Amino acid sequence: MARNSQKTVFLDRDGVLNVDHGYVSRPDDLELFPDVVSSLAKLQAKGFQLIVVTNQSGVARGYFTLADVHAFHSHMSEVLAQNAITIAKYYICPHHKDGTVAEYAVDCLCRKPRPGMLRQAFEEFDIDRKNSFLIGDKISDIDCGQAMELRSVQIDRGQYPVHESPFAVETSLANAVDLILKTFAHEN
Repeated sequence: MARNSQKTVFLDRDGVLNVDHGYVSRPDDLELFPDVVSSLAKLQAKGFQLIVVTNQSGVARGYFTLADVHAFHSHMSEVLAQNAITIAKYYICPHHKDGTVAEYAVDCLCRKPRPGMLRQAFEEFDIDRKNSFLIGDKISDIDCGQAMELRSVQIDRGQYPVHESPFAVETSLANAVDLILKTFAHEN
């Protein structure tokens, strides 16, 4: 059976798409970075599928519920859809081994840097690994992407340590996207 593999950009959420105010969970708290809409539009225009992979330990810690996370993502999708941008799927890890909500207080395989969310995406979508990338802002994001052999770009806004060997380090989503598009064009 012939398959049409989809080039994909996996995106961390807090600190990459929206400003991380710490445990962001309410739709009213959504503050997209100024370059998000134009950057995601560029990726989509070049045929990249967009998938969000996000650790949300606030669920395990009892700060908010999984339903709150889904409501936040629905709102984010609505805002992006106003600009013709589609997120194919949101993968969420609600777990944390030190959580206070028993159901989510586990040491799971999906919490980044473990690649469980990416593995699930690869099972659910026919993803062209060679032409796919991950963009994150933490070392755990980069480790997760590298565990699945994805070229992983770290956005360094000066908030977190920089990974010792990412594919690249950029200061904004716009710069990361431009690098990905340039890399893709050069190789294809």
